[in-house]
Amino acid sequence: MPPSHVPLSVARKRVFESVFASTSLGNTVPTPLATPNIGFAAPGQSFGLATAAAVPQISQSLTDETWPEQVNWDRAWHVATAFLSFSDIGFAALSLLDDVDDNHLQDLWGLSSPSQEAYDALNFLLAPNSPDGDLHSSLKEYDLVEWYCNEMRRHFLANFRTDILKILHGPDQSDILTKVVAYLYITQRIYYTRFLKYVMPKLDITEQEASFSKLQRGFHAVVAYSLPSSQTSALLAKEITAKAIIILGIEGGATGQSGTTDEHGAVNDSMDVDRLYSTSYREWRKEPSEAIRNKKMTDAEDVQVIIAREHLLSLLEGVQAVGLGGNKGQKVFATVMNAMMTEFIRTSYSGQWDTPSLATQHLRLWVENIFARLVVEVLNVFKSPQSERRSEAHLDVRLSDVEKWQEVGIARLGALRTSELFDVIVEWDSSSGAIEDLKHYAHNPNARYSLANSFIATLNQRLLHPGASTVEILQLYISIIRAFNILDSKGVLLDRIARPIRRYLRDREDTVKVIVSGLLADTADTSPNTTDTLAELSTELAKVHEQYFQSDSGELDWDDMNWIPDPIDAAPDYKKPKNSDVIGSLISLFESKETFVKELQNMLGERLLRRRTDFHREISVLELLKVRFGDGALQACEVMLRDVFDSKRVDSVIRNDQGLVKRQPPQGIVTSDRSTTSSETSERIPQLHAKILSRFFWPTLQGQSFRVPAEILALQQRYSFGFESLKPSRKLTWLNGLGQVTVELDLEDRAFTDEVTTWQASVIYAFQSPSTQPSMHPVTKTVAELCQQLEMSASLVRSACLFWVSKRILTETLRDTFRILEVLPNKEEHDSFGAANNVNMDRPGNPPTVARAAAAANAAAAVAAKESADAATMEKMNLYWQFIVGMLTNQGAMPLQRIVMMLKIAVPGGFPYSNEDLREFLAGMVSQGRLEIASGGNYKIMPKH
Repeated sequence: MPPSHVPLSVARKRVFESVFASTSLGNTVPTPLATPNIGFAAPGQSFGLATAAAVPQISQSLTDETWPEQVNWDRAWHVATAFLSFSDIGFAALSLLDDVDDNHLQDLWGLSSPSQEAYDALNFLLAPNSPDGDLHSSLKEYDLVEWYCNEMRRHFLANFRTDILKILHGPDQSDILTKVVAYLYITQRIYYTRFLKYVMPKLDITEQEASFSKLQRGFHAVVAYSLPSSQTSALLAKEITAKAIIILGIEGGATGQSGTTDEHGAVNDSMDVDRLYSTSYREWRKEPSEAIRNKKMTDAEDVQVIIAREHLLSLLEGVQAVGLGGNKGQKVFATVMNAMMTEFIRTSYSGQWDTPSLATQHLRLWVENIFARLVVEVLNVFKSPQSERRSEAHLDVRLSDVEKWQEVGIARLGALRTSELFDVIVEWDSSSGAIEDLKHYAHNPNARYSLANSFIATLNQRLLHPGASTVEILQLYISIIRAFNILDSKGVLLDRIARPIRRYLRDREDTVKVIVSGLLADTADTSPNTTDTLAELSTELAKVHEQYFQSDSGELDWDDMNWIPDPIDAAPDYKKPKNSDVIGSLISLFESKETFVKELQNMLGERLLRRRTDFHREISVLELLKVRFGDGALQACEVMLRDVFDSKRVDSVIRNDQGLVKRQPPQGIVTSDRSTTSSETSERIPQLHAKILSRFFWPTLQGQSFRVPAEILALQQRYSFGFESLKPSRKLTWLNGLGQVTVELDLEDRAFTDEVTTWQASVIYAFQSPSTQPSMHPVTKTVAELCQQLEMSASLVRSACLFWVSKRILTETLRDTFRILEVLPNKEEHDSFGAANNVNMDRPGNPPTVARAAAAANAAAAVAAKESADAATMEKMNLYWQFIVGMLTNQGAMPLQRIVMMLKIAVPGGFPYSNEDLREFLAGMVSQGRLEIASGGNYKIMPKH
């Protein structure tokens, strides 16, 4: 190729310098990168001839005075860079890391001492008083430190990067970060050794530190950007996590295990067992004094923690030294510590709800003395370039940072307690410590809003569904009221959370019944295992009675010096009730108190009809409820109680007047043939007692209708005659299905006495032998015969018969055929007895016969009660039949929904039955031929023929 053009003066200088060399570098070929393209001397040809022949004619760029120095510089540059360059070999030459020392590094990468020529070249280029230093000081390509950094980058990417990537992606993933750091440390030694030995000492003392920092930054940059950041960060996070679990005292660790592992991989928790000091909340709160608890957090440290801390800091120092730390390391460490705080809170405080709660105190001490200490130590290792330039007086972690971390920990403890809140309410009040922790968290609107929404979502998922009974829902609601009254005395949180619960309870049909039954329950039944009644309401009613009378001047109490306004997150329609106790909250579920009063009358009527001698509990509840409902609302209940007490006096008078009082028989008149005298015969006359009720004040009483035995019917007539004589303006209507009977049965091998219902007594009375002499064969009757004889429904007859089977008085020989069991079977006959009393449950594994019969009797009684209730409902529905006939006659066929809508409008007080009840009633009318279903499911009147 043709030679390039150079100025004439430059060519002359080259000729001169080729003959009269100024230094000992005259025979050295300069580095092509920094030397003009002037060619080289051939073998046997002088250097000056070659340069003279290659002199081109170009514009003057170099003066005649600068050319000799340029040639010397170029030649020195070539010698120095040739000495400082690295051999292109990687880690393949290293067999074992443990055997690598300085001698290996010198042999493999040519780290031997420089020759005199290289030594002179380095002095020429790097000496502070170099004659040509000012000429090239502004040119980066003539900066030997810059060139060394570029050579380091080139050599690392060409030789070491591939080997390190093989380690990262290799099959052996154990201690992989330690191996990578060790390899990079060797690489660092290779690059730093020549620089520190031969380059840095020759620099000006003011430039040495800056030059070495530049080399460090270059090495760290090439390491950081040549290795996969995601993988190295994951490895670093794994190592920090493993050691931080031990240092921070996280119980069980992030994987649920604690301790170390042996050579077989089994978990060895002996170190946890033998630990002298522990930051565990469970152990910490057991310490007797606050001073000891604080000392455990500040001074005491376990040997296992010390070892883990030293190992972690040593590893991080190596990571920082090879360039994997810095800002990226700080980000990884921050991510790990963020997760570790959450994990520590979860493992330490989950399920720890004892009161008084010391969780917040323990957490603050842990953050201040353990968490913040580890952060300071690690940040002191992971120095970023910006932090290295700061003064020593600058603190990486300030007191304000520690306080912020404590607040973050309290917030996460509150989030944990929020997630546990449903279980806390279930375990109330043994879990009141969790509510104390929540008080430190729920002090700002955002936290309160999050708590309320999270808890409402949990309630909708775990409580407010058809699978939960009304008793369970009310029990949880009572616990919620008590807990949230402690958490928020203003009641704003309770108001927000209780709304979906109250809305759901209003839609439940048995809500009022459960509440009233709980108010009337005996205080002796207030055990925690009671699941069928809210017996605690009876205790709560008496407990809050005194609080109800406390002075309460409303929301604006001008004498209350501690008054504070409602929180800003209160709902627009929020109004704190004057009495936010449990009873007041439950009673206010419904807008009208008539619902509770009506159900109270029904429940009170059932209890007053029982065979009891006193009604102290009912009287007490009624007096307490008068305070809340008023005397006028409970007037009917007062009349019901007065009827029961007046009945005792009236009953005694009528029995005396009619001669129904039982007389004491004379002693010793039983004959040897078991015949009876007239006195014994009078003793066997049944004793009849009656409770006389005021029909207008008592709720409608539903009872089974049937024919009572003739003897009882005669007594009832005599009793009615006596009552009409005593009170001529009144008349008795007997409710036979609501009474109780004390039955005495004489069998061949035993006597039986028990209190049963009137229809059960009537059924067993029907099995009595018709003659005075006992029959040779036990009496046997079928369900059909008993139905005809007693005018009783078949389901009720079968229920009574199965009841007596459960008492081992009857036995079922065939389906719906029963006979008297005069003699109990012996052990040999027990199996045959079980077969004879087969109640469609004789498969293996079933309960004993008596238990099966009792269960079947209860089921049959429930069926009979449902039939009776349905019949009563249908009878009441007949009252609305004329409305339905009028609508269908005047307006033609109608669908069910329209009929319901019209009834709600036309009937005074509204239509009280559901769509299903009306559909069932109309189906009965269709079966009777009084209605028919037209197209589209419309109902129409059947035409009369």
